[in-house]
Amino acid sequence: MNFPWTRTSDVHAGASVLITGAAKGIGRCAAADFAAAGCTLFLTDRDGAALDATAAELRSTGATVHVRTVDVSARAEVAACARWILDTADGLDVLVNNAGIGYSGPLASTSLETWRRLVEVDLMGPLYHADAFLPGMLARGRGTIVNVSSGQAFFRLPTWGAYAAVKAALGAWSELLAFEVAASGVRVVTFYPFMVDTGFYQGMDAGSTWMSRLSMKMVPWYSMKPEKVAHLLFQAARDGRRVEMVHPANLVGFYSRLVPPVSSLVTTISTRLLAGEGAIHPAAPGGAP
Repeated sequence: MNFPWTRTSDVHAGASVLITGAAKGIGRCAAADFAAAGCTLFLTDRDGAALDATAAELRSTGATVHVRTVDVSARAEVAACARWILDTADGLDVLVNNAGIGYSGPLASTSLETWRRLVEVDLMGPLYHADAFLPGMLARGRGTIVNVSSGQAFFRLPTWGAYAAVKAALGAWSELLAFEVAASGVRVVTFYPFMVDTGFYQGMDAGSTWMSRLSMKMVPWYSMKPEKVAHLLFQAARDGRRVEMVHPANLVGFYSRLVPPVSSLVTTISTRLLAGEGAIHPAAPGGAP
């Protein structure tokens, strides 16, 4: 039986690291940290051009970087990616499930197609990758998986319900997996970013209220920089932390659930400010009264 505190880190010079969604934002910045540690990088993303640019920048520093265009929601593509990596490296040391998509909109008007896409990318994507790489890690008795959830999982923020629900599911799976595989020597880190100043929020529905529109415009002012978040991710992977909350605000959201009246009051007020009355009492479909 291997306990987490009895072995060395999986992040070391020569370690093989796969980062999904690595072309931009947190993934790109995290790749730079792992490269600086001497790791061999396998980077994937749907945006091939941006991925190539990231790889070129990292290679200029002397890093060993392999890239592949992959849609994490396509199980066959993930399986092919796994075969490619395992043919190139002697097993995978660190898997960072970072790729994800966002969505903002009232639950009553969120289409089933939107729900399906969120589940496919933000939940099934990490599951496909775990299915591909976890058995090998268990067989070797070592390895680290980092699953990037979201601080939204701790808040009942209006218009973010669908995204938060899927990310909460990812977080629950990840945290439980950490306990189940710990005795086998595999570490699972659940990472909860707060608001991050990346292109993630570009193109999001700004909502219909002045407060919702203002909050989206102010994202660069109250969110964290991707370099800082990525470095926290790197440290969490290196140290094998079971949970990394990233920002004090996430702790506030987590513990506020222990006082339901307070949590409900905050949600009621924020719903009226950010979503308006229509999100609280949506019009009945089909013109029914």
